[in-house]
Amino acid sequence: MRQTGIRAVSKQDGVQNVDSLSPSKLKWDSASQPSAPGPVSVIVPVRNGEAFIGATIDSILAQGDVVGEIVVVDDGSTDDSAAVALAAGDPRIRIVRTTGLGLPAARNCGVRASSGAWLYFLDADDLVQPGALARLLEAAESAPQAGLVYGDYDRIHADGTPFGRRKFFMRFRRKPTGDVLESLVRKNCMVVGTQIVSRSVYDACGGFEESLKNLEDWHFWCRVAARSEFLFVPDLYVMSYRVHHTSMMHTRLLPFEAIEPAIEIVYGDPAIARRLDADRRARYRRSTEAAMMSYLASVAIRLGTYREGLRMILRSIRRDPAHSPRAVAQFAGAFVGL
Repeated sequence: MRQTGIRAVSKQDGVQNVDSLSPSKLKWDSASQPSAPGPVSVIVPVRNGEAFIGATIDSILAQGDVVGEIVVVDDGSTDDSAAVALAAGDPRIRIVRTTGLGLPAARNCGVRASSGAWLYFLDADDLVQPGALARLLEAAESAPQAGLVYGDYDRIHADGTPFGRRKFFMRFRRKPTGDVLESLVRKNCMVVGTQIVSRSVYDACGGFEESLKNLEDWHFWCRVAARSEFLFVPDLYVMSYRVHHTSMMHTRLLPFEAIEPAIEIVYGDPAIARRLDADRRARYRRSTEAAMMSYLASVAIRLGTYREGLRMILRSIRRDPAHSPRAVAQFAGAFVGL
């Protein structure tokens, strides 16, 4: 991991240059700290996100005093992302400037610059729904054994209008809760921005794996699940996921080979392996690979690359025939906006 070229910026002093500041030693002047921090530290990585980050920051501030600080990690932007974030004028907003560390390292850097008991990660083009963090915290207080508390999400267009029909159909679905490791390793059920994570659990897991270019979030959720229970809050839509032309997952189709490194790391992770015997790991890995292929098939349909979608769904069925009913349902759902 590269750990140089970081600068601290605060609303109070504009841009403060700090030469060769390592993320592990990153500290803030007392004048930059909120006077009465709430329990949630919000971490927002951004790179050239000036078009949407203003609305993202507004949605966070609307959560009220449960938010103690908003750490925006500007990872090498060449636009005015930082200035737009600071324009909200709230002293809880602080900026860390990094030099192209990548998304997982940027999130980790933001955590090191924060102090809240709970961590909330939000991408710079998404929106957190009104009152969502307070409801997650309330649920967390009722389940002290849960190190991660989460809800669901919907999709929006670039202009903020609803995208697809996911919210309508997902109201009939309940996601896993409690000990979710076996479910989660087989199929990722979360996206970034739908959960709060206990800082103590984050620290025990060591943060996001910085060598991964894809699915680093899924690997992190699996590591959390190996150590702690999850709590799903039904009927809570925490976040609106924005679909737009600069969104990587909605403008190009990743080959399966691009996500294989994450599968290797998940199934080779000692904390996860200790929870699963060799037979289950082998069976679950086939299920995981089939689920990832069916997900890529549904993305292909949303992108209009129907031939590639058909090729990928057939590959999924061949990899794990037992998964085929769910794979076909997901594939069909992509045609109706799920």
